Amino acid sequence: MTVLFASDLDRTLIYSKNSRGLEVEETDLVAVEWINGIPVAYMTKKGITLFHQLSSKLTFLPVTTRTKHQFERITGLFNANEVPKYAIVSNGAVILENGIPMGEWSNKVEKRLQQDCTSIQDVILQLDPYIRKGFIGDVKQAESWFVYLTIDEKTCSVEDLEQLSQNLYQQGYTLSRQGRKVYVMPNCINKSAAVEFVQDQMEVDLVIAAGDSVLDYDMVMNADRGFFPLHGEVAQSKGAFPSRIEITQCSGVLAGEEILKRIENLLL
Repeated sequence: MTVLFASDLDRTLIYSKNSRGLEVEETDLVAVEWINGIPVAYMTKKGITLFHQLSSKLTFLPVTTRTKHQFERITGLFNANEVPKYAIVSNGAVILENGIPMGEWSNKVEKRLQQDCTSIQDVILQLDPYIRKGFIGDVKQAESWFVYLTIDEKTCSVEDLEQLSQNLYQQGYTLSRQGRKVYVMPNCINKSAAVEFVQDQMEVDLVIAAGDSVLDYDMVMNADRGFFPLHGEVAQSKGAFPSRIEITQCSGVLAGEEILKRIENLLL
């Protein structure tokens, strides 16, 4: 049986210092990403051991909102002989095959963007009033695909974000908030569609998926078995789920370990 495990990375399998939680000791962690020699993302030692053990039982498909460059910083996750053939980056806008973007897929996404959404430049212009009020800090583009920004949680209210969300939804975009970071994502760029495309390249009997945010929701719900970490945006806001979808009991980095343990038990 061929099993595909499609998983988000940040706040699902790997965690920053701010998101990893207080339930683990430093000695229980192992770094998987570094910036300028400084560790910035972690898994538990048990978690990464489980991850490597599962590599013989399934095909791992990383599915991340990170750009290709940001994804390639995670050098501590894979053993040299276990680097996945496929990786989905930029929230599904880009599919890497052996590290190279698949032109066929990116061309499809670009055509959908032109048909379905207002331009990224127009979105940025609409953020300007929020920037001038001090609600929004840094605004960055993920290549030409989408926008992400930071908010001042003291001044930017839920009502402000809801108004912005409604305005941009009518123009083909969805907002996803993860702490101080907010993603402004074209609806036609989504992880679920990219996973389906990769499935078509393979012969897959069972799809398992995991993710924490609204950007992961469709991917997880469309899988045969799915996992949401307890701390995530989806688990905190979406209510009841079918029995094939599980919520972890743990939060933070221990949730990542728990997901891998549950998958191990599922495949016994």
